[in-house]
Amino acid sequence: MSKLSVSFDRCVSQGASIEVGLSGGLDSIVLLHLLNRLRNDRQFDLCAAHIHHGLQVAADDWPRFCGEFCQTLHIPFRVEYVQANTEKIGVEAGARRARYQAFVQSRADIVALAHHQDDQVETFMLSALRGSGIRGLSAMPELRALGKRHQLWRPLLEITREELSAYAQLHCLQYIDDPSNSDESLLRNWLRNTGLPIWRERLPFLDRHIMASVKTLQEELAVLEEVSEQDKQTIYHSGFFDCVVWRKLTAARQSRQLLFMVKQNNLGIPTQASLNDFRRVLNECGNGSAEWCLHGGKIYAYQNRLFCVHDNWLDDCVWLKKTCLSENSEASLNTVLEKANFKLCRHLYGLREDVLEQVGNIRAVSTDDMIELTVGHKKVRKLLQECKIPPFVRPYWPVITNQEGQCIAVANLWVNPGYACLNGVVPYFEKFNCFVLEPK
Repeated sequence: MSKLSVSFDRCVSQGASIEVGLSGGLDSIVLLHLLNRLRNDRQFDLCAAHIHHGLQVAADDWPRFCGEFCQTLHIPFRVEYVQANTEKIGVEAGARRARYQAFVQSRADIVALAHHQDDQVETFMLSALRGSGIRGLSAMPELRALGKRHQLWRPLLEITREELSAYAQLHCLQYIDDPSNSDESLLRNWLRNTGLPIWRERLPFLDRHIMASVKTLQEELAVLEEVSEQDKQTIYHSGFFDCVVWRKLTAARQSRQLLFMVKQNNLGIPTQASLNDFRRVLNECGNGSAEWCLHGGKIYAYQNRLFCVHDNWLDDCVWLKKTCLSENSEASLNTVLEKANFKLCRHLYGLREDVLEQVGNIRAVSTDDMIELTVGHKKVRKLLQECKIPPFVRPYWPVITNQEGQCIAVANLWVNPGYACLNGVVPYFEKFNCFVLEPK
């Protein structure tokens, strides 16, 4: 109880509410019981959630067991039914991902999980066996962010499973034995039931030494993350990823910034070979172009900047979908622009109101498109080049046309003077603003 109290005072701010992830097993039953006792002293709101994965028939009875336990403690309880996507990532990872997605829906401020010291040792060993870096070897932190609004708290990391079992016996607590824990086809179960007992017999202080290593690694990781954050602030000093600044970093720090960008944009986890290759290309390409293909999208380099795009980044560009805008072929330009989610922004020199009321359309730029200038005219593709629009975006750039299909404006950039007036409007597709490196 004292270790839990210390962790509570260190991690839980005053007035925060807590939801316990309640599987019904020994660990979570003890955690909920402990926190229920602690709330008499600390005065906080406590609730519990059971996540039903539907991965085994026996689990169908667990929500009822957990609900009855919560009822005896007068603790609010909810059940979330999830479907774990185990394709490619396996059962354990798929179930964990589904759980965390459910926890993000919690109305509490903090989600408390019952991982204990034995779990921490297993996590360290699994990370070592899989060749993980410092983040993996640092195992599970006591407190971390969960999404944008929640925190994930693990208050039992300094308590052994043996201590939890003794507590449950002392307080006559019933709990569920998950039959899947004996399935040694899962590496964690083999490690728990067979591998680690052999090591502990040979090295009696194994767990103590591993926990000391984890603590040291977590402290070193914290320092590393501070340095990485400082690097990030320097790289993004102008509001974008500045490759010139990035190239001044050491190779290891360059790699961390690229990995941070990939993770922040949910583009998947690159292989070390892929990371090293793109880092080399980025160092050699100067202000030219480069492309990094990732699991969830691509990162492009152009003019010493990096741009992240997901595989579906063009989905909301309705002018690229033939059926979308052709349905209203006689609609006013105003209507078409609104349907395509364009903003009309007042500009010193923009489209006239009467032009917006006429029939018009939006489409992707073609090689033949010309735009009238104040003096003369120019190919739209040339205009895009002069405005330093990245090459990977140019084929999809939207142009505004009149009823005859003539280009009367280039979105975000230019309006044909013959259709313009003072204090008119320029059509903007906001998502593309970041691609205009040199506005006209």
